[in-house]
Amino acid sequence: MKSDLAYDWLFLAGIGNSGPTHWQRHWEAEHPNTLWLEHRDWDSPSRDEWVGELQQLLSTCQRPVVVVAHSLGCLLLLEWAAEYAPAPNKVLGAFLVAVPDPRSTRFPQEATGFRPAEDFANRLPLSMVASENDPYGALEYVQHSARQLGCEYVNVGALGHINGKSQLGYWQPGFSLLQDFTQSLIA
Repeated sequence: MKSDLAYDWLFLAGIGNSGPTHWQRHWEAEHPNTLWLEHRDWDSPSRDEWVGELQQLLSTCQRPVVVVAHSLGCLLLLEWAAEYAPAPNKVLGAFLVAVPDPRSTRFPQEATGFRPAEDFANRLPLSMVASENDPYGALEYVQHSARQLGCEYVNVGALGHINGKSQLGYWQPGFSLLQDFTQSLIA
């Protein structure tokens, strides 16, 4: 059953999808106004295929969305926005957590066609959340990307890749950041 809120949260997971211990899954389970983008291939992401799948899902959405992206899902959202001029009544903004750097030696070679966040022009209200010890996106990369995109940036301390391995459970501090960001969009 959907709530009577005027928007949905749309979750975009990274490579391999978010497992049951990931904060995204906890948030999805606890809140009725959520959507989850499922990909045909979670293990060998192709930029063009993932962007097409996101566009297809968004074309069926009945209400505006606030995107809640993790890892490769962040780059997916930026790639989508570069290809499809987002209508402000469709995508209100995006909450980007643990943005990876495709130039990093740790970036999965199976993921093809994705560009660094700093290469994009910002077309949406964004908030970037980063960890001081993320192995996939150095803090300096995220700080620089946020400046280039002209968006809010939050350092949440040393939480690794802010994923299931980080053992955050529901991750209440992150959810509070999402709520604040969402309120700024609909106020």
